Formats: sequence, structure tokens, C-alpha cells
Amino acid sequence: MEKAERVFRYPKASNLLLGAGLVAFCSTILLLISFCSPYWLESYQEANSEFIRLGLWDVCFRNYRHPSYQYDETFDGCHWIHSFAYQNIRDWLLPGWLMFVQSMMALALIFALLALIFISILLMRYMLRFEIIVLIIAFILEAITSVPVFLAIAVFGGMCFERSWLQYPTYNHLSWAYALAVVAFFFHAVAAMMLLLEAFKARERRRRANNLIYNMQPRMMGPNEPPAQIYLFPAGGTTV
Repeated sequence: MEKAERVFRYPKASNLLLGAGLVAFCSTILLLISFCSPYWLESYQEANSEFIRLGLWDVCFRNYRHPSYQYDETFDGCHWIHSFAYQNIRDWLLPGWLMFVQSMMALALIFALLALIFISILLMRYMLRFEIIVLIIAFILEAITSVPVFLAIAVFGGMCFERSWLQYPTYNHLSWAYALAVVAFFFHAVAAMMLLLEAFKARERRRRANNLIYNMQPRMMGPNEPPAQIYLFPAGGTTV
């Protein structure tokens, strides 16, 4: 009966860990929206261009005729980049650098979701015995997430205005989904730094707890030695 009524109280998660989890969650949501949205590159409405907009997986045209395509066929509407509608111009539409951007964003999303799993384990106060190890793993995953996101936004921003790709690149501009990827990169970097700082603080808390337990253990006394006194220093600074 006594064992059933016993309540185990685990220490609450620190504010720094809660903040890191919130930043990591928001950055993952932004990364997911950017990954799925067809608004990485757009044409100005005033230009009335045949190209409308483009994402990592969708492309929209308005009665577009490809110059090097030998048949008189127009491409109109929004379609998946791997759809049958674009099979004749897919080699031109999907260059190697764009496939690199797609793969980097996919890897970043996988690492971000894994990092959220480890952060959730800490927030639910599971595996506290391995708290420092889990914090380090979450930090590494968040840091690794920011690397492919940076590579993706750098490559896309540098190559999307190439004249060998879409016609009239001066009429195009980077859109809001690309901006979300940039914001997600900074948020993931901030979350990684917060997790690293929390790992250092958890290590210091573990060291202080071990020292306290060591000081509270009874010492072996000789026949003429007085009993050892234990001094505890609460947070307020008073001595007990």
C-alpha cells in the first residue's frame, strides 16, 4: 500500500530546454512549409511572363513554348515537376543543382524531425539518467539540420537566375517559401546553440548533485574524533 501511494517527483524541465524545444518546433514547421510550397521563385505580375512560379516540386507555366523543343507544344498550368506533362522538358527543367537542393532539404527535414523526437523525450522527463547524452544527440541533429538548409538556400539563390535555365531571369524574384527556408536555417542554428548550453548546464547540475551526495555520506571516525558535521548551502545562501 505504501509503495502504491508513493509519488515520484522528477525535476521540471528548465526554461532553456523549453525554449529550445519551442524554437526547434517552430523552425521545423517553417521548414516543412517551405519544403512543400511552390513559391520559391516567382515572376513579377507586371511582366506577364510565360513562367509563373516554381517550388521544389511544382512548376507553373502560362502557355510556355520551350525554344529547343522540336514540337509545337505549349505547357500550361501547374504540375508536379516529375509529372507526365513535363516529361519532354524534364532534363532542362530539373538540372543537377536543383536536384541537389531537393535532396538537401529532404535530409534537413529528416534530421529536424529526429531532433524533435529526442527533445520530446527530454521534455517528457524520460531517460533522465542519460539526459546529457540525449541533449548532445539533439544538439548534433539540430546543428546537422542547419548545414543542408544553408547549402540549399545558398545554391538555389545563386543558380536560380542563370540564363541557361528559365528565360528572362530578370523578371523573376525569390518568393516567400525561400524566405521561410532562410528563417528556418537561423532558427535551427539558435536551437542548436540553446541545446548545447543546456547540455553544459545539465553537466554542471549533475556534478553538483554528485558532490552533495558525496558530502552527505558518513565518514569513518576514529575513537577520539568528534562526529563529522554536514553543512548544506541552500539557494538563499543560509547555512543549516
